[in-house]
Amino acid sequence: MRKLLAVGLVSFVTSAVALSGVSQPRRPPRGPRRPPAAAVVAEPPVSPRIAQELGTLRWGINHEQVIEYFRQMIRASYAPRMRNLGQVEQYRMVEQRDVEIRAVERTYVAFDGVPAHRRWDTSFIGEEYTHNNNESMLVYEDRRGNREFFFFINDRLWKRVQARNTAGARINLDDFATQLETIFGAGRRVMDGPRLRTVEWRDDTTRLHVVDATTFYNAFCLIYEESATLAQLPTLRRNVAAAPTRTAVAASAAVPETGNTTGDSNADIVDRITGKIRRVQGADAGAAASATLRPPTGAGPAAPVDAGRPPPEDDPLGGLGF
Repeated sequence: MRKLLAVGLVSFVTSAVALSGVSQPRRPPRGPRRPPAAAVVAEPPVSPRIAQELGTLRWGINHEQVIEYFRQMIRASYAPRMRNLGQVEQYRMVEQRDVEIRAVERTYVAFDGVPAHRRWDTSFIGEEYTHNNNESMLVYEDRRGNREFFFFINDRLWKRVQARNTAGARINLDDFATQLETIFGAGRRVMDGPRLRTVEWRDDTTRLHVVDATTFYNAFCLIYEESATLAQLPTLRRNVAAAPTRTAVAASAAVPETGNTTGDSNADIVDRITGKIRRVQGADAGAAASATLRPPTGAGPAAPVDAGRPPPEDDPLGGLGF
């Protein structure tokens, strides 16, 4: 009798388990997990003003063409002043003109790792180039002390840096960005937490962004870069060294050569920030090195002088148009 009960119990349990398996729908096999969608990074707004600021010095020209551009510009600036002068005065003006031209030629420096060519490495432009990758630079400084830096890879112009000195002015990056947006239009603001890190614009060939170098060098930098070269930098720069150490500039060494005389440190801020400024004193560490260097000869034809650009004494760097 007990055997019959045991057999019956086993049969009942087996049937119940079987019915339970039939009644529960099978879950479909899990496929591979889909990766999370990548965040879409918005492109910077397009600004037609970028091309206007770059003028006729187009991407891809060589350093000799840039030098020839300034030769023509300097000669054109002297021509009106030499009219109606006597022979002796004209001779003196020609000498002065040629001194200015030679000063531009001597700023050309090849970043080939030679110690004498490394003096710009700890300046505010030290992160804009590398050594031993066939890169080089040319600097133009006008009579008012305004400077612009031209960078080349394989002797092709691909970057321009305009430094805007803020020494003595109470202005931060937010204020400066607001000024720029009245010129270039609304830009893409890149934040670092609650702090503004940079503002960006673009056009068909160029990227423009702002660098805040006020902590060490009392300057904001407008950096124009050719988009095509920017995308190829990992290939073009095969030798990349560690970033140089920056050093602060003493406040007394960063005061503009000339400036406001009203007692208000912000009285001339529009002039100094938007092109009518004096050179960035913190960059002078590199000037001594480049002053003894002469460019090689034999480059291609020169870029024409743009007759539609402002006169060199007014704004030879293009400025910001104020």
